[in-house]
Amino acid sequence: MSLPGRLLISISLCVLFLIPFFSYGQDSRQSNVLNYFNFKGHSTPSHELLTILERQARWDDAGSGDLNLTGSRFNPAGLHLRFVKIDEQATPGGHGTARYRVYAEGAPENKVYAFGSWSMTNSPTTDPRDIYLNGQGLLMLHKPKPEQELSFKAGDDEYDVTAVTDSAVPTRYLLTSRDRQLLIYGTLIPNPVVAEEQGCRLEVRIAQPDASAVLIVVDRFPSKTKIPLVLESEGSSISQMLNTNTEGHAVMAIFPYVAGIAQGMLKASAEGPDCLPYVVLPWGAEPHAVPKTQ
Repeated sequence: MSLPGRLLISISLCVLFLIPFFSYGQDSRQSNVLNYFNFKGHSTPSHELLTILERQARWDDAGSGDLNLTGSRFNPAGLHLRFVKIDEQATPGGHGTARYRVYAEGAPENKVYAFGSWSMTNSPTTDPRDIYLNGQGLLMLHKPKPEQELSFKAGDDEYDVTAVTDSAVPTRYLLTSRDRQLLIYGTLIPNPVVAEEQGCRLEVRIAQPDASAVLIVVDRFPSKTKIPLVLESEGSSISQMLNTNTEGHAVMAIFPYVAGIAQGMLKASAEGPDCLPYVVLPWGAEPHAVPKTQ
């Protein structure tokens, strides 16, 4: 790909970052970027860090099947990427890796696309190859052959991504049409820390290394309602209120570190009319056991 072409795709990857910020409306420390909470003794997060967390939250919302955003000039139908595991294998280090095929159902086939990714600690990057879609929205490395047009899989011809299976760290992806008219987002978390109860959904999502910052995400709660959120970290606890939007969705940034403690566990619960989902996530510089959903 030519340098101007790569530059245009890089600009497309950052379009989301240039859209005016919107408020999630939680009752916590106010920020002009994203509301947040930190436990006693934790230093106030920088504006730059809050901006990164807000970008992560917006990316996830744009790629969420639970919050089907519409009205965007770059994605008026609210399309999102979907990931399906192909296979899994162990690595010498004891971790497992899995390959995922990617779908963009509803996206037009008559376009050529670029595929980009954004990991937690790196800048967005793009694959230099052209990407195509078949009639099922399957991402492919070339235009689909007639017999592949309606196939849900295409073997070596499909475009896949790889992730560590026991990881709770998100990787964010973006499918961009080469004409820069369509942006489709998606977030892949191989081992999400999530709890569902009576239809309500609570997730704690790692946002910075060692879980020094996380995103609390609630979905399918009553719309336009204050949701009590209880947070506990190594003996410190606090109650917050999440104001859900019309979709019953809310996001809040949490800094779980406690002064004088190098590692610990963050516990979170959110209370709905008939549900009380509860999750636990380890934080700190040293590795812990696999995060738990209860």
